[in-house]
Amino acid sequence: MKWLATGLALILAFVIQSSLTLILPGPGRLLDPFLVVVVYCGLTGGETHGMLAGATAGWIQDTQFGGTVNGISALTKLLIGFAVGIAATRFLMATTSARLLVLFAATLVDALVFERLALVFEVGASEVSLRLLFARAVANAILGVLAFQAFEMRVRREVRP
Repeated sequence: MKWLATGLALILAFVIQSSLTLILPGPGRLLDPFLVVVVYCGLTGGETHGMLAGATAGWIQDTQFGGTVNGISALTKLLIGFAVGIAATRFLMATTSARLLVLFAATLVDALVFERLALVFEVGASEVSLRLLFARAVANAILGVLAFQAFEMRVRREVRP
């Protein structure tokens, strides 16, 4: 069931990212819905689920919205999903403030790792200003936590007899 939910979440992230690309073209998109899905999968499913969701989300992002080299976003999201999954199995990350912090940090690490991988593979990556990166991290954190709560409320409602 969790793989079906992950697949549906990735499809929803694709629709949201496609819509945002039409509204705000260019590299400075303010929200990364794929990262939100990857962080949630890592938090709730552990490192394996987060890692596989990250690789899938990154490949979708690379093939549909990426540049000349496929795989950089996939590797970045894979690492993020794995790290969040490892942290979630060792620390209590069920509170809203912890999830907010994890999403904020994951956005910053995602941008940093992506930029460094682009340098390693000599791929031109657009630099994101510090202000835009901070705004993206705040937007991902707030909207991600709201999405987490909405999804979990719906699941709790369906589980009740």
